[in-house]
Amino acid sequence: MSTRVDDAPDGQREAPTHVRASRRFRQRRRWAWWKKLIVAVATLVVVLGIVDALIAARAEHNVSEQIYRNSNLPNPPKVMMAGFPYLTSAFTHELQAITVTSRDVNVPGYGLLSVQSSAQYVTVPSSAVLSGEFTDAPARKVFTRLQLDGVSLGAKMGVNDLLIQNKDDISPRGGWETEALFEGTPRGYAKPATVEMTLRLKQGDVYFSAVNVISAPASPAADAPIVRADQMDAAARKRILDSFSLVLRAKDLPFHGGHPMRAYVSGGSAYVESERYYTKVSMMDLAPPTRPLSQEERPGL
Repeated sequence: MSTRVDDAPDGQREAPTHVRASRRFRQRRRWAWWKKLIVAVATLVVVLGIVDALIAARAEHNVSEQIYRNSNLPNPPKVMMAGFPYLTSAFTHELQAITVTSRDVNVPGYGLLSVQSSAQYVTVPSSAVLSGEFTDAPARKVFTRLQLDGVSLGAKMGVNDLLIQNKDDISPRGGWETEALFEGTPRGYAKPATVEMTLRLKQGDVYFSAVNVISAPASPAADAPIVRADQMDAAARKRILDSFSLVLRAKDLPFHGGHPMRAYVSGGSAYVESERYYTKVSMMDLAPPTRPLSQEERPGL
């Protein structure tokens, strides 16, 4: 005997077809509404992100051009404004960070250097968020890093063709170390020497100290063989060590105030960093001190 729908138990009765169709229709409408809302919100976030990025890029360009026009840099520096959303700085009156990187800068007494300066958590008026210009603004931290490659550091030492290597990890990604291997040809010698170096800070001055000779010419003569340290007399070893030793005085380093806090080698260069805390900073303080450009160095001016 067949069972009619009306005779089925309450929990097994099916809703009429038109009721089920109405439910599916409402579910589809509800899902379509949520999908439109999600798309609208996502589109708004993307648009606001693009606008925010454009405003930050405009401020970065303004700072780069201002520093370029008011300094002796050969090229506009690279500027990065940190913080997202960037426009929130107009309401908080605080720039999370502004970093200026200048490459191949001819710094008096040092030759060509790369200099990176950064001011962090800078209190500025809202107008500075859009223009990037500020003067004597309170900052939580001001940071400067000097990069000396083998050419610039070798010129200071009087060592030609200076090669800088990490002592423990010579790979390009070897991190940073305060011990290093330096290889180059000291002034007065015809062949290269290799020495073990340490980088230390003493009362704000940076000491590059040669502590061991690995190998070196037996004498300055052009035909002198390259020998191990144990094959050299004490006077010859001292002459080589003195050739690679150098002191960079804090007062002579191209920092806008502050003293060196770290010195190390990494990736074939030596770095010296300074930090100042809870100080004031102006936009031009982030530009490295440079000498006036010669006519040959000013192709774009």
